[in-house]
Amino acid sequence: MEAILAYLMLHKIETLLVGFAIIVLAFVITHWREVKFWWLNLTYNFPFIGKIARLSQDIEGFDENHKWFYSEERLCRDYYNFYEKVDKDSESFDEAKAYLHSAGELGRKPTPTFIWIMIFVLVAVEAFGFAYVLAGFTIPGASEATQQKGAIGVAMMLAILLVWLTHMTGQELHKNTLIKKIRRWYKNDNAGGSNWRDLKPDEQLITIDNTFDDEKSPNYIRMLNRIDINDKVKTSYTKTILTLTFIILVAVGATYIRDQVLKQEIASSHESAVNIFNEGASPFADVDDSSDDDIAALFGDTSGEDAKEDLTALFEEDAKAENPAKAASANSVLDETNLKGGEATFLILGLMFVFIQILGIFFGMHWGFAGRESKEAYECLRGFSTKKAFLAYYDRMKTHIARTAQRQLQKLQHAMNIINDNSGTDAETTALLRNNKDRTFGQYLTFEDK
Repeated sequence: MEAILAYLMLHKIETLLVGFAIIVLAFVITHWREVKFWWLNLTYNFPFIGKIARLSQDIEGFDENHKWFYSEERLCRDYYNFYEKVDKDSESFDEAKAYLHSAGELGRKPTPTFIWIMIFVLVAVEAFGFAYVLAGFTIPGASEATQQKGAIGVAMMLAILLVWLTHMTGQELHKNTLIKKIRRWYKNDNAGGSNWRDLKPDEQLITIDNTFDDEKSPNYIRMLNRIDINDKVKTSYTKTILTLTFIILVAVGATYIRDQVLKQEIASSHESAVNIFNEGASPFADVDDSSDDDIAALFGDTSGEDAKEDLTALFEEDAKAENPAKAASANSVLDETNLKGGEATFLILGLMFVFIQILGIFFGMHWGFAGRESKEAYECLRGFSTKKAFLAYYDRMKTHIARTAQRQLQKLQHAMNIINDNSGTDAETTALLRNNKDRTFGQYLTFEDK
């Protein structure tokens, strides 16, 4: 953990960018509709190359049926795509609630923003942890900086893949619980002698708009009508097996790599110690030649060179006799301690990794939907438990989108008039451009609903 923290501190800018990206990505996922509407406004209002600037150039294309310019219809159509999604009434509330109830998912919610942030934070921590381990193995022969960047890229892809797999596994397990419930209800009906049909969905496709068409069918058939499953109506664990296999392989592989890195570091420390010892040479290697006569005098007739060799051999024999044994014993104990401590740490890290993946699977089971249109039904309800609050919210949203669309339409019409004045067209086109009081977004809604 200390190594990972040191790694994060060394790459502060990258860490901050990843953290900011996590927050933005989580917000985009949970507020996708609002983000798309914001982007639509941005693309229309962008100077010079925005849609208003480009559509205003077409002052000749005119729809004789609706008596609208094509550019005006294009703008209104883009905003109508958002308007129709919030054009809800009391019947929409009843249909969405009935659909979720029949699918067995009334009360479920999509994954909250803070959960997505937590997931992506865990992904980032996993990625940096993997990057620290894989740094020396990603691009052999490359520089250390290049290896670290490559390791971060590989680790991020691996972590994102794991998030996707665990989320899909959680969704599969949630669907399996619904399938088990269907089969259990069907079996109970059959045991009671009231079963009157095979266990298969109706031929008619059930959506939110016609959710009441199968209200006379048993509950398990209504649930079956809203879930995509195999023809045998049996549970499937394909994604679960694939994910668990991948998790085990990554956990074992990461632990093995960590163990190899630790052993490599221990071996490198020994090599460094040996090099230092060899570089030290003999304690008399640097003795000045001028002292040779003094040494020779101490040993009688022995020459200075012979005396030097005898003393060197004497010290080397003592070093071989005492120091290697002590050093080998100390290094052996230290190496064994480091190795056992490292292996225990790697085991804990492996268990933490597996637990994080299980947590991702649990999130997938607890949040999200298995019904074909359950997510759309939930987004329609927007969490409102009363019809009054539901209608008040959608009235505000319709008003907001209609006013925004009308402002954009007026900007387009004003720009078209300016271009017409500058270019000079025929009198009929000029008159059509000037008389635009009946070409409003409200009027467009009138003939679009028809």
